[in-house]
Amino acid sequence: MEQLGINWGLLIAQIFNVALIIWLLTRFLYQPILKMLNDRTLRIQESLSEADRVKEQLAGATRDYESELAKARQEAAAILAQAQERAKVQEAEIIAQARQEADRIRRDARDQLDREREQMLRDLKGQMAELVTITASRVLGAELQGKHDTLIEESLANLGRNN
Repeated sequence: MEQLGINWGLLIAQIFNVALIIWLLTRFLYQPILKMLNDRTLRIQESLSEADRVKEQLAGATRDYESELAKARQEAAAILAQAQERAKVQEAEIIAQARQEADRIRRDARDQLDREREQMLRDLKGQMAELVTITASRVLGAELQGKHDTLIEESLANLGRNN
């Protein structure tokens, strides 16, 4: 092989050097890089699983939030319905009180009107009696004084009884 220009000592030294370099690169460079890549892959997988877990928690929190929101809406609707019912009851009470007050005012007005009418009738009777007396006394004058006075008193008494 020397004829081919191959130096066996140099070839073996070069093969040994290449094997040594491959072994050194594998031991000190390739394996740490592989370990670093595996660690990085593991961290990425853990981050993804953590993200999935957070996503599930967020979905659960969203469901809880929507459930609480629906419950709050139902409670608000119930409170609103109660308030409307109370308002209707109060409205009915206010209307009933207003009607009672209006009836009382009408009764009072009728009573007042009746009292005023009776007072006016009494005043009118008194004025009529006075007018009848004045008229009769003027008409009859002093000459019929004795007999007519009793007639006038009887007429006034009859007027009082008729009214």
